[in-house]
Amino acid sequence: MLKRLTPRHWLALILLVTLLGRVAFLVLFGDSLALNASGYDVYAVNVMDGRGYTRFDDRNGDSDLPPLYPYFLVTVYSTLGRDPIAVAAVQIVFDLITVTLLYLIGRRIAGEAVGLITAAFYGLYPYLLFQNLSVNDTGIFILLLTAGIWLAYRMRDTERWPYAIALGVAFGLAALTKTFVLLILPLLALWWWRSVGFRAALRTAILAGIAAVLVIAPWTIRNIRLQHAFVLISTNDGSNLHQGNNPCVADYLARGWDAQWVNCLGEQPEDLNEVEASAWHRDQAIDYLRDHSGDWPHLFFTKFWVLWSPVLMPYEIPPDADMDDDAVLEYHTASFEAARVLHVLTFAPLLLLGLIGWVLAARAHLPIAPLLAVMAAVTVAYLIFHPSTRYRAPADPFLFVLSAYAVVRIWMQASKRRTGISSMIKG
Repeated sequence: MLKRLTPRHWLALILLVTLLGRVAFLVLFGDSLALNASGYDVYAVNVMDGRGYTRFDDRNGDSDLPPLYPYFLVTVYSTLGRDPIAVAAVQIVFDLITVTLLYLIGRRIAGEAVGLITAAFYGLYPYLLFQNLSVNDTGIFILLLTAGIWLAYRMRDTERWPYAIALGVAFGLAALTKTFVLLILPLLALWWWRSVGFRAALRTAILAGIAAVLVIAPWTIRNIRLQHAFVLISTNDGSNLHQGNNPCVADYLARGWDAQWVNCLGEQPEDLNEVEASAWHRDQAIDYLRDHSGDWPHLFFTKFWVLWSPVLMPYEIPPDADMDDDAVLEYHTASFEAARVLHVLTFAPLLLLGLIGWVLAARAHLPIAPLLAVMAAVTVAYLIFHPSTRYRAPADPFLFVLSAYAVVRIWMQASKRRTGISSMIKG
């Protein structure tokens, strides 16, 4: 019976299992989802209450966090109510679309089997059962990123300009969630150059870039008018850079503590506005890196290890942590501790398979450059700032394409050996 299933049937089955798994999570662990586990909820509430885009009660605007996800929450709250289950329900739909896009990407690169296995890896990946249903931007960012990469392949195959514009729109929206996505565009342009020639690649890159700029521009203009300074998307880059580059962060990360909890940053000068505070933090980080170049190997190796480690990060809370709230304490419940073990048992083999698949795909000259562009951008961004498992998660689906390819190649080799042994026995 299973042999009679077409790829569409298999994809439908994977989507169904993805849906049922997430619904089961909501039934069993829905009480672990909380609106106050991230800083986005307060923005959405203030927007709905007429106080503007701000996290403060006494201001009518700030630029600390990118805007796409808070406005998504406004839409959900306005239609379904201010409830983490309602947010999760919409984000389940995002995951189903992402599964379909990953199937299309995997199929484009290496055939139906790779597409289906990639979709299954993503749909069944335990970490995202929690992460993509929580009140944070991971699920919507992965959706936009995956859509952009699929459009990059479509542009390469058809050389039709609407795909370039759609890619720019997808990446522009994604940048309103995580700005580093813009690093991927020039890497895709290099791939297009090698694939379709310089002129076609230049035209495509310009169209995609213009589309992305047009999406971002209204928010940038809003920031300039509000801050009286150029702020592309948000002002949290300075604090994030400082949290990731200071005398104690390598020790924090090595102990399984989050860089956002470091307490060695010194006192920020008083009476700084938002832009000035970001600049002060940025200067502190740059000064540290300039004056402690001998610390670079340990610092950046620790960041790289934490970013790609199968161990869920963070996994400990320091006794002197500088935390805004105690929502993270729920991560030490029995269910989360079990999830940590499950993550090691799932991500570690997928990572190993992904590395094998990378080598095999490169030898086969498969078009994996867009996948590598995503992983490179994620790695560079969080080596510059600071890493965690959640920050790496957008790269995982593209690693899974390589993992799926490794599975198919290993299975094919094993099948050939079994056939050869069978022939020898019969002979």
